[in-house]
Amino acid sequence: MTTALKEIHIENSKKRDASVRFVSLIREKDPKLAYKGKTIKNSRLLISSDETSEDSLINKHKSKLAESILKEDVDVDIEYAGKFIGDIDRILFNSKNEILYSPPKIKEVLFSKEGKEVKKQDPKEIVPNVRDDTPPLKWTGKFFKREDVLKKFVINKSIQLRHTDGLTFEFLYDMAKTLDDKKSLMFLGGGKSGKEPLIFQTNGSPYRGFLDGRINKKQYQLILRLSNMELKNI
Repeated sequence: MTTALKEIHIENSKKRDASVRFVSLIREKDPKLAYKGKTIKNSRLLISSDETSEDSLINKHKSKLAESILKEDVDVDIEYAGKFIGDIDRILFNSKNEILYSPPKIKEVLFSKEGKEVKKQDPKEIVPNVRDDTPPLKWTGKFFKREDVLKKFVINKSIQLRHTDGLTFEFLYDMAKTLDDKKSLMFLGGGKSGKEPLIFQTNGSPYRGFLDGRINKKQYQLILRLSNMELKNI
């Protein structure tokens, strides 16, 4: 199953660029769960009330909490526990268990390589660099064996590039053939320098891009593999 998206600019090994369409590859829905021919449904059940919450019980019974649970079952509210829950609204609380009536102000926290906090700042708007009006994604010529990419990076998303006419067919087919001949993926960079991570939407996650190509006679498949997580040895 696929969902059509916008066009992007991409450059080939000859420094020629073209606008092509791409679609996001979406995995099929998970199989439905059933038991003895009947569909299994999920339901929300109430576990405890505010009076039987962990913090409330600790404040009320203190060191005698364990004894009170064993003798009086103070952790179970028979009137409420096990009731089915219908539609609900999400309520946010602060560290003092007070209801937040407006969203909290978000701060970005910057850390050093050692994991120490460097500073806090207001979040900066991240501008996407993968659009039909941005510089073309650069053909970097940095190739990685397919198995090496799988060992070093977690592939979060995949998008498939598609031609719009005969010229873009040849354009993308040649790219796919080069990659298939090398049995490799190629690192694809964004921005004017071609070294920037790929950002598809405002304030979106930055991704490393790896171009993967396959051909079968006059057919081709050109997929951009996206990763925002690198696997490192412990």
